Amino acid sequence: MPVDPALDDFENLLSDSALGELVEVTLRPLGPNTYRARSEDGWVVFSRSAADGAWVFEELEVSGRNPLGDQATDRFLGHAHERSMRFPHRSTNAYPHAYDSVAQFFDARYAPDLLVTHTAAHFTGGYLGQHGSLGTVQARAPFLASGAGVRQLGVVDRATRVVNIAPTIAALMGLDPNPAATGPTGAPRPGAFLARQDGDTEWDILTGESAGHVVVFLLDGCNANLLNDVIDAGEAPNMARLLGTGTMFGRGSIASLPTATLANHTTAITGAHPGHSGILHNNWIEPGATEPVDLLSLGGMFTASQHLAAGVETIFEAVHRSRPGAFNAATFEYCDRGADFSSFELVRSGRQDTLPDLDSVDHLSAEHASFGDLYRFISRVDHQSTTHLLECWNGAHGDRLPDLSWCSLALTDEAGHHSGPHGEGARAAVRDSDARIGDVLEAVERAGVFDDSAFLVIADHGMEQADPDLDRTWDSELASLGVPYSEVGGGFIYLGVD
Repeated sequence: MPVDPALDDFENLLSDSALGELVEVTLRPLGPNTYRARSEDGWVVFSRSAADGAWVFEELEVSGRNPLGDQATDRFLGHAHERSMRFPHRSTNAYPHAYDSVAQFFDARYAPDLLVTHTAAHFTGGYLGQHGSLGTVQARAPFLASGAGVRQLGVVDRATRVVNIAPTIAALMGLDPNPAATGPTGAPRPGAFLARQDGDTEWDILTGESAGHVVVFLLDGCNANLLNDVIDAGEAPNMARLLGTGTMFGRGSIASLPTATLANHTTAITGAHPGHSGILHNNWIEPGATEPVDLLSLGGMFTASQHLAAGVETIFEAVHRSRPGAFNAATFEYCDRGADFSSFELVRSGRQDTLPDLDSVDHLSAEHASFGDLYRFISRVDHQSTTHLLECWNGAHGDRLPDLSWCSLALTDEAGHHSGPHGEGARAAVRDSDARIGDVLEAVERAGVFDDSAFLVIADHGMEQADPDLDRTWDSELASLGVPYSEVGGGFIYLGVD
């Protein structure tokens, strides 16, 4: 398709120093497998080419400072250090796996014409905690694994990626490879576990023994440094117990672009990047459509998995392919296709449409309830998610114990947005989530299979403190161009859609 000449005007305006406090970098494809990243102080054009089933990246042109040149994974480690380095300037930030992350993003058929990512300091949407961009803190999620089949390595000084989670679970469970698997380039990938497997198995943290049961706790939007600090302070005894017999990646688990909820829930469960999974973000605009897809709306979230692309396999489906008669549970998880029990299926089928009363919510103290209406509401959601999983482990939804349990908890994201990742609300949310994890660990022990079970604590993305004094948008500047456009998802620019 021809490129709209107005795209250059948008890129020039958004990359200008007048918006430098708000815009970290603009991203766009220049042609097949060629991309430009541009900021106020420089740009890079890079390309990718396939070699042995993987992508190889080459910098074709650099002018000024390469805005994606620093791709280190060890930036801003430690809770105190991160707090002391709040609002990092682009020249001191890092962008792990940036070339790969940008390229996969624009593989989506409904990717925007231009992606604008926010600076670390930009206060947008009324939230003190932010994510969505490529920078280290927003991309870094926690990863902790423990139990059957997991080596006891403690904290290891390296990072993994969210796209590696599903392949690692598949190996941990001893699943069969998918004979028709393809890899990141779309070429066949012999030995891969999932139909479209962009990620890699973290073999070095596994013993080679298979776990009979795997329980995953996804703490949405949990800042990795905060989680580590809460564990170290003795405020999360259940996760500390898991860490004591397991392995944590000290540099976290790096989310794919965009570092957002639906995109990386799906990536964690499929092993496919957002640009390949069919679920690029929480919002996007389909070609020819005038209204955006909104997967965080009540009408969209419960049917989100219907957007999965053809040729993508969930970890739940992979378990069934290898273990006939398996029982999988997904509680309050968007990407639930293939799960035998699903909280969202209860809603879709009309069997449940209410949440528990606040008085019945466990692990919500009066002090924590005082953090506000949203904290109380999401506590009800997380209580229901945990209750559903406990029901599965207590035999209420079948005679077989869950082979794979996936328990999504949203309080860490909600609290992180509103208090910031270093606020008391965010810290309280980690403590409350730890208590709910403890309830599930007790249920697995009662079932008599604790020693045959593995446990993962992960997140879909990180959370970064924004500067409330930097509360403005680029809307008026874009409107001054006089070109019809739509912006969704906090930086997806579609031209010609008004």
